Amino acid sequence: MHATPTSRTPPIPFWHRLRQITLYPFRGAALYSLLALTFASLLGLVPVIGWVISLLVWVGAYKYAFEILRATADGRMEAPEVVLDLDDGVVTRLIGMQLFFIVLIVLAMWLGGPVIGLLAIALIAFLQPGCVMSLAIDGSLSHALNPATPLGVVARIGWPYLAVFGLLFVIQASMFTAAVWLAGVMPPVLADLAVTAVSFWALFAAFHLMGYLVYQYHEVLGYVPTGADALPGRHTPDADLLEEAQGYVRDGQLGTALELLRGETRSRAVGLDTHDLYHRLLRQNGDTAALTEHAGQYLNQLMLERQDRRALGLLRECLDTDPDFVPLQVEHAVQLVERARLAGQSQLAIDVLLALLRAHPRHPDAPRWGLDAALLMADRMDRDAEARALLEQARERCEDEELLAKIEAALMALQAPVGA
Repeated sequence: MHATPTSRTPPIPFWHRLRQITLYPFRGAALYSLLALTFASLLGLVPVIGWVISLLVWVGAYKYAFEILRATADGRMEAPEVVLDLDDGVVTRLIGMQLFFIVLIVLAMWLGGPVIGLLAIALIAFLQPGCVMSLAIDGSLSHALNPATPLGVVARIGWPYLAVFGLLFVIQASMFTAAVWLAGVMPPVLADLAVTAVSFWALFAAFHLMGYLVYQYHEVLGYVPTGADALPGRHTPDADLLEEAQGYVRDGQLGTALELLRGETRSRAVGLDTHDLYHRLLRQNGDTAALTEHAGQYLNQLMLERQDRRALGLLRECLDTDPDFVPLQVEHAVQLVERARLAGQSQLAIDVLLALLRAHPRHPDAPRWGLDAALLMADRMDRDAEARALLEQARERCEDEELLAKIEAALMALQAPVGA
């Protein structure tokens, strides 16, 4: 049974929180992160490897900024604690998005000249917040880069999106103005530190603002904040949809319920309750193809919401139906392999690794997957012949000398006579 929708006080509009948004980077964990990243940027002065360190500092800054966006979108107004891991590859996808936009701008200037190039810059700057918010909601880069996605965000939110776009412009302009002024009145090293600090302030404030826009308009965006204490008595955006679909099921109209849920899950981000109902109805209907297609989307959402245990159960079910099933994100698959191994589910870990090898045989990490699967087979399953075949395949494709040495050692151990 699902709770009946209840009335609640809507979030405070962002235009009434401009002071809090501006000062957000100077509070709690955000301030500590800003200071740590700023001082870490000094290591960029180290000869030869300085540029690598600077790149890592900025990757860390974007990772934390995205955590700010997600936490704010979930209704948590306190800055999140520092997260050092890159579990879901979000920074990689965010950087990929930025590189894609740069390529588009360069192509526009090359093909159309300066005027077309400037128009491309203006259009991308306008749509980029919608793309970033979409990436935060469902984690899909391809969906975020679809022009219909940010345009849909603009259409659903309306004029407040224009206001946020203007505020983001003001934040960036303030950052550049402060950078120019600081560079003119401070010694070089101190000026660099101050400019870097201001840049991180602008980054954190901008992502907090975008996260708050998602939080304020989560209902029209189809997003369910997970910060339950931040939305007391909230109305779940999918409550009416779930009730309608369950009503069709009670009336014996399973096909109508499936068509309704199929349309909603394909057109917008929906909550886990909706994914769960749709998955159960597909399984009841015996539609294997649709079940496998939706499972990728469902599993992706489970991983984004840190529901690893449920994701493992769904993954086992999917692999039993289709041995070639793999999660949408390779990073999620690798993470689930480790979770399965720690939980003692060796067979599940092996099945995922084998599916990854079949789906992505040329992936740079494929030799490592082969080694991991072979070790699990040999150590826990007594499947030495299969393990040797995997190791030989991994050896042929491995270009990493250190990994190759491990593969060779594993092969020698398997070939050694018992008791040797």
